[in-house]
Amino acid sequence: TVELVFSNNRKMMVDFYGDNIFRVFQDNNGGIIRNPEAKPEAIILVNNPRRAITKLDLSDNGNAYVVTTGKAKLEFDKKTSLLKATNLETNEVAFEEVAPAQFEEKKVTLTLKGNPKEYFYGGGVQNGRFSHKGKVISIENQNSWTDGGVASPTPYYWSTDGYGVMWHTFKKGKYDFGAEAADQVKLFHETDYLDVFYMINDGAVPLLNDFYQLTGNPVLLPKFGFYQGHLNAYNRDYWVEDEKGILFEDGKRYKEAQKDNGGVKESLNGEKGNYQFSARAVIDRYLNHDMPIGWLLPNDGYGAGYGQTETVDGNIANLKSLADYAHSKGVEIGLWTQSDLHPKLEISALLQRDIVKEVKDAGVRVLKTDVAWVGAGYSFGLNGITDVAQIMTYYGNDARPFIISLDGWAGT
Repeated sequence: TVELVFSNNRKMMVDFYGDNIFRVFQDNNGGIIRNPEAKPEAIILVNNPRRAITKLDLSDNGNAYVVTTGKAKLEFDKKTSLLKATNLETNEVAFEEVAPAQFEEKKVTLTLKGNPKEYFYGGGVQNGRFSHKGKVISIENQNSWTDGGVASPTPYYWSTDGYGVMWHTFKKGKYDFGAEAADQVKLFHETDYLDVFYMINDGAVPLLNDFYQLTGNPVLLPKFGFYQGHLNAYNRDYWVEDEKGILFEDGKRYKEAQKDNGGVKESLNGEKGNYQFSARAVIDRYLNHDMPIGWLLPNDGYGAGYGQTETVDGNIANLKSLADYAHSKGVEIGLWTQSDLHPKLEISALLQRDIVKEVKDAGVRVLKTDVAWVGAGYSFGLNGITDVAQIMTYYGNDARPFIISLDGWAGT
């Protein structure tokens, strides 16, 4: 770690997480280096984000203080404090500041030099966009699934000039890649201190691997996850004969309704003379038509649940019965999650959840989140999936976590 002290006695920390990854931290209110505030609690960095550095040399070339590692050289101009970073493996300047970091109330701005042939990628799921030169992107949870919106923002981008930036925060931000000034990259987040990671590397794959070093490897699905999945609700609706309805195996047509319309109520296992409306029937239809299916979510609908008994344990036993049948056909079972994962006595048995028993006893191996649960974004998604991932691994015999989510952030 290197500490820079400015003429006004303010301090900046430069903390190295490897020869080519460094963290710049500056809190003008005197705060020490720390994880960003998160409500609910969540941590962006993995448990061991650091790699060994081969060397860390400090020098003074007259105009700048120079920090050198095995792969990068950082020059801090004595007069302006501006940073210029060079990749020592290519001898190319990766990036340089054109203005000092600007600290305002609840807003910090960085301004870097933009080059004519430089292109920018990242920012998470920016709907309909992946190359951002000349544009402004929002690092903001918008709960938007259409073109121009943001579904799962990530405070990270990488440049074809050979650097990446990850802002270590859960606060909103905007990244301007030359929209306001063609020769500038202007970044800000709604925070009152600076905490940003820089990565110096050549090419998309190395820069993404640097990001993964900090936040964790990208998802690797279990084998069954590469097969088609089927998501629907099979514990809620009623089916009544209707000549304009859906044709079923008995040769009759039926119309579906969420409220009791005098028809046959569906269930997971078809044990009530309602087999053709059951989740088991769905599995059999795939197999009867020689269509591969790897996993099934039988409760994917508001108010569905996965059992019709008066207790949580009774409903979990019902879910296990479906899982046992599914496993006999080579199919795994998952659950959609509307809100709470753990038991709450004030909730009816129909919608009561116990993720530990669902994984351990019923054999659940897939979880899908919902906007009602993680829709607030930022640390919500990371908090939720961290809980599930740990439970699925611990209680699921080291099962590889398979989580379908939205409204993510760095690390989800």
